[in-house]
Amino acid sequence: MRRLRPIFAALVATVAALAFADDAFSATEPWKAASDARSGLRAAGIELLTGDEAAAATEVREASQAYADGLEDPIDGADAGADRDAQAALDDAEQAARDGDVRALAAARGAFAAAVLRGSAAVTLSATDRGQAAVARRWLLLRDFRTATRFTRPGADATLAIERLGEGKVAPKAAHTAVAKDLLDGYQARMRELLDDANAAAERGFATRQAEASAQAAGYWRILRARYVQDRGEAAAARMTTAVDALATAAAERDGTTWKARFADVTRALDSFTAAPFTQPEAARRAQQLLRFLALVPVEYDRGVSGTKVNLDFEIQEAVAFRTGAAAAFTDLRALLTRRDAARTQAVADDLDQLRTLVATAAARKNGVPEAGEVQAVTDRAEADLDKILPKEWKEATDESDYDLIALTLDRMEAAVGAAEYKKAEQARLEAYAFFEFGPERRLKAFDPGLAIEVEGLIWFGARDQQGLAELIAKRAARRQVHETRLVLDDALGDAAATLGDSANKATVVTNSAVLVFREGLEAVLILAAITASFVGAKRRLRRPVFIGAMLGLVASGLTWLLAQTLLQSLDQFGEKLEAVVGLVAIAVLLLVTNWFFHRVYWSEWIGRFHRQRKRLEKVSKTGFISAQALGLLILGLTSIYREGFETVLFLQSLELSAGAATVLEGTALGLLLTFAVAAAIFIFQQKLPYKKMLVFTGVMIGVVLVVMVGQTARTMQGTGWLPITSLDIDLPYWLGLWFGVFPTVETLLAQVVAALFVIGSYFVAQEVRVKRPRRKAKTTPAAAGENGAAPPAEDATEVEPVPR
Repeated sequence: MRRLRPIFAALVATVAALAFADDAFSATEPWKAASDARSGLRAAGIELLTGDEAAAATEVREASQAYADGLEDPIDGADAGADRDAQAALDDAEQAARDGDVRALAAARGAFAAAVLRGSAAVTLSATDRGQAAVARRWLLLRDFRTATRFTRPGADATLAIERLGEGKVAPKAAHTAVAKDLLDGYQARMRELLDDANAAAERGFATRQAEASAQAAGYWRILRARYVQDRGEAAAARMTTAVDALATAAAERDGTTWKARFADVTRALDSFTAAPFTQPEAARRAQQLLRFLALVPVEYDRGVSGTKVNLDFEIQEAVAFRTGAAAAFTDLRALLTRRDAARTQAVADDLDQLRTLVATAAARKNGVPEAGEVQAVTDRAEADLDKILPKEWKEATDESDYDLIALTLDRMEAAVGAAEYKKAEQARLEAYAFFEFGPERRLKAFDPGLAIEVEGLIWFGARDQQGLAELIAKRAARRQVHETRLVLDDALGDAAATLGDSANKATVVTNSAVLVFREGLEAVLILAAITASFVGAKRRLRRPVFIGAMLGLVASGLTWLLAQTLLQSLDQFGEKLEAVVGLVAIAVLLLVTNWFFHRVYWSEWIGRFHRQRKRLEKVSKTGFISAQALGLLILGLTSIYREGFETVLFLQSLELSAGAATVLEGTALGLLLTFAVAAAIFIFQQKLPYKKMLVFTGVMIGVVLVVMVGQTARTMQGTGWLPITSLDIDLPYWLGLWFGVFPTVETLLAQVVAALFVIGSYFVAQEVRVKRPRRKAKTTPAAAGENGAAPPAEDATEVEPVPR
């Protein structure tokens, strides 16, 4: 009976383990056991540096005990090879400790770390296959990630897959696929990074670091080997195994010649291999990021240098970051690109290396740096090769990569706020806005301008009852406040992604095109109506240059549409700056020319006698059509229409990318039809206005149009950084900004007030100069007026005989 008791106890333990399978390995958390073991090996290295071999050996034995207590049995059950490698590494570490060999101990430490992570991956996948989400979740904590950069974050697909497995939302097989892909991607990236680290250590003579990184890279190869066999076959995998083992041995033995040769072999074999192949959408997104990062390198570099001198260090650091981001994206795609065109792919790799040298030089010193033209030339060469290599569908613009970059940049902004580095936070915020501006914003303005304004507001001055990020950073707000606005912004960006994702619907595109054309056309019609309101009777002929100018504006808009595929794309890098310049030109012409014209025409009509007015008009008519007045009216009509036409073309290009030209033209035709109908109604109504009322009507219309135009242009200038942003604590409906250019910032409202005061003030100035002053002068010198044969000005403008219609 006594002999049966141990057997009975073992059976009870087995049943309990099976009954609570998810808690089978809960005695010691895997990540804690691994941390203890690796800490022991690091401590052993420190002891060796002090010359205490006995203490180093003791630390190694404690590391071995930590491995045995928390990791050995599960790893051995899932991957016996990983357990053997871990045990061998520990044995090598103990021997190195006894021998006082720091470099050999470092190599053993790297090999042990890789073996443990290999075993952890095996246990995680095994538990996933059995549907044991809790076990998989614990062991997944013991893993390595690709190094996060400003433009890439560690993969979370494995974590999400296991969470969904635990919730019963995904089958074990699907979860296994997601986990395996995430782990393979991370370990391949880390293997490349370790090889680069080892190479850098070799160049600097850091033998200990070179040995550890080389051994760990060789261990990571074992994680990737099965995928390599699938892709290249067993023979190629065997050659690769020999090469990585020889690499680790050469580093441990400090055999530089052999190490360099094997390093070249290993990196060459990895360049055309992808352990976790991209899906087509994933590859397209990464290609878009590659193209975007690469294009931004010379832009940022040019801003940071003047000739061969660095002026702005921050811009150079931005160029370095974008070059690094481009290189990372290229590395992910290199295997796929090599299969398409190995020679051009290698040429792109060489160009990226040259770019690294160029921007690194500028980052290291202030004078004697490469000129911007050199950086641009290398970039152009790389872009030309990529244009020939990348599949057509990868080069088509998409918003997914932009949303990724916006999210990553906002993460960096939050981290900077948390560290109280508000200057860096503001730079990150501006960078996030740049990704939005050059990416989804233009299409979003075409489909849902209200949502576009809300997203802009959250980034700048506030929206959806939240303060804007610009305002919060300027106030040095706490991270919690910034995070609250960030969450609302994420929701708005999600709405934008959903809106643009459904934007290819034909009815939606036609409707949006029509509304867009009608909105811009209505503003143009109001301007023309205001300009021509007083052109009646003898002055009806003055309508001709205005309408000719308007027709030229329509023609210019049509030509802009035809040139949009080349002209606008070439100017696309200027983004809202281009819109702001066009808006400023239009406002300047509208203010100066209309101010001159209205005051000249209106008040010339009211002073003096009617027969003297008629004589002046007849005299003007003799100057012919090509006069200063006619030319000014023509330019006024042209710029008034072309400003709206230019913006319309910008927005319609975004719609065309989504649904094609034919669908967009249908909506454009509908919008033009509505615009012409309103124009006809306005001009008919205008003809029935009494002269004095028509003057008032004209003044009101031109004032409204000016205020709207100034508000919209000021907001665009804020987007470019040309105007500061001082937010007001008010929440305005988005349609006020859309239709009337009213935004809750001090600068935009002040600009509109100044524009309104300019028009109203010029009215009173003109009345003072042309009516009241001559009237006072006539009262004081009536005789002189009579001698000259001229009657004094009318006492009241309303008493003057109305001009025939």
